[in-house]
Amino acid sequence: MPSDLLQLIDQLEREHAEVRAALGALGVLAEAEDAAGIAAALPGMAAVLAAGLDAHSGAEDETLFPAVADEIGEGVIEAFAAEHAEILALRDELYRGGDGTPATCQGLRALLESHMDREELVLFPSVRELLGERS
Repeated sequence: MPSDLLQLIDQLEREHAEVRAALGALGVLAEAEDAAGIAAALPGMAAVLAAGLDAHSGAEDETLFPAVADEIGEGVIEAFAAEHAEILALRDELYRGGDGTPATCQGLRALLESHMDREELVLFPSVRELLGERS
C-alpha cells in the first residue's frame, strides 16, 4: 500500500505540472482580459482542466486522503477536499463562459496555484515521510 500511495503522489505531481502549464497560458489571456481568447483556448485544455481535474481531485479525495487522514489530521484533509469543491466550481463556471470569464480565470488560477503549492510543499512531503515510517 505505501508504494501505491507514493506512486500516486508522483502521478499527482506530474499532473500539477500539466495544470500549471495550462494556467500559465490562461493567465496571459486573463491578464489581457481576452475573454474571446480564453473561450478559444478552453476546449484544447479540457483534457487537463476538465476531465483531468476531475480525475485528479477524485484520486486525492477517494484514495490518498482516506489513507492518511488519521495521521495527517482530519482538519487538514477536510480543508484540501473543500478547496477541491471550490476549484471544480470555478472551473465549471469558467467553462460555462460569460462576461466574468477573465475574472473567473484569474480566480481559478490563484486558488489552484495556491492549492498545488501547499500540496507540493507541505502535504506530499508529509505523506512521503509518513509512508517511510510505515515501511
